[in-house]
Amino acid sequence: MRQLTIVGKDRPGLAADITELLAENGIDIRNISSHLAGQDAYITLTLSDHHRGFGLLMEAGYNAVSDDSVLIRVVDRPGSLAKLSREISEHGINTRAMTMIHHDEGYTIAAISTDQNQKVRELFQDSVVS
Repeated sequence: MRQLTIVGKDRPGLAADITELLAENGIDIRNISSHLAGQDAYITLTLSDHHRGFGLLMEAGYNAVSDDSVLIRVVDRPGSLAKLSREISEHGINTRAMTMIHHDEGYTIAAISTDQNQKVRELFQDSVVS
């Protein structure tokens, strides 16, 4: 799965402007999350057309970063994500981003971006969704 993260100064209407731009160009938002750190906004998106969406956002002047993610299915209970994170770090892998994207029937799908995605796929091959 590929994600885009937009980094910029927080302001009223930022999310509306981004989502409208994508909608006006026929790009479906499959997942969105955002958070603030000081004066900065971080908006992470999964889109129906990653490549075109990335281009549109860059052309519109947004600071967008593209990132590949590994989708891993974990049991939905306290400590599961901590165990996954610890195991990744113990293999010398740096986690860049982690987003919970789906919860269903006792399981959660985590989208994880690291500096060694292929190694993560190999380590968790029985749990990798994509």
